[in-house]
Amino acid sequence: PKARTTNPEAYALYLQAKQLGRQANAETFKQSDALYRKALAIDPRYAPAWHGLATNFNNKTGQGLLPSKEGFAQSREAAKKALEIDPDYASAHAGLGYIAMFGDNDLAGAARHYQRALALDPTDLDVLRNVATFLQSLGRLDEGLALDEAVARRDPVNVTSLSNFGYHQRMAGRYDAAIASFRTVLSLSPNQG
Repeated sequence: PKARTTNPEAYALYLQAKQLGRQANAETFKQSDALYRKALAIDPRYAPAWHGLATNFNNKTGQGLLPSKEGFAQSREAAKKALEIDPDYASAHAGLGYIAMFGDNDLAGAARHYQRALALDPTDLDVLRNVATFLQSLGRLDEGLALDEAVARRDPVNVTSLSNFGYHQRMAGRYDAAIASFRTVLSLSPNQG
């Protein structure tokens, strides 16, 4: 992985936007989007901020806050802007994998995006979280849960990762573990969407 530099003010806005987006409700998404746009006004070539917007669009679509067609189109546009700036940005490739999987119902296309993302950065938590969801979608529950657990251990206060982990535990019939994961999410983010 390479370091992506930006203006310190843009970076601070990016970090705030990312944390707000993880709270995953309509109000925090609105605030997060505004902060990402402020960061991009300072540094329009900051690929992580474009990826953050793409992630918000995906998450808002998944929660029914945006119509699927509109949300995935906006997400794809933002992810492509990130990749125009940095073609080797693993997280943006993973974001396109998510869109292929849920927006286009194209599992083969999703697999290509995820393979590319893993080849670029096999340690990126956004990539691993998305790949875990992909594996779950393929019915490879144990492999997906192993990735979810690894991501949660590396970032134990990331409510997005913990929420995904709980959801996948529930899908695998591991209800007590899922309840524990969701309780942790709620303790970290009581207003989780």
